[in-house]
Amino acid sequence: MIKILDSRNFGKAFRHFLCEERKKRGTTQFELARKSGLTRQCISLLESGRRVPTFFSLFHLAEGFDMPLSKFMFLLINKVEYYECHEKLLLAADSKKTRWKK
Repeated sequence: MIKILDSRNFGKAFRHFLCEERKKRGTTQFELARKSGLTRQCISLLESGRRVPTFFSLFHLAEGFDMPLSKFMFLLINKVEYYECHEKLLLAADSKKTRWKK
């Protein structure tokens, strides 16, 4: 089944996934850039959301994390689905005028 992803959720999920994965591995932006073949500025722009990832950059990031592209995309799609589910919960709570605590 083909699923259409909301671009807003994809952008948020991608930024968080990239930062979490890099920090989980104890890697700096510079080290990830060196391993992936992208520039440190590119990594920074991707993490801040000021740059949209291309297939080229996704491929190279997977390479930089030393994982197959299929696994990288699987983890990323799971993060996107988490954000979509989370967004629905927030919208439902907002419609009931419920205040969410952090």
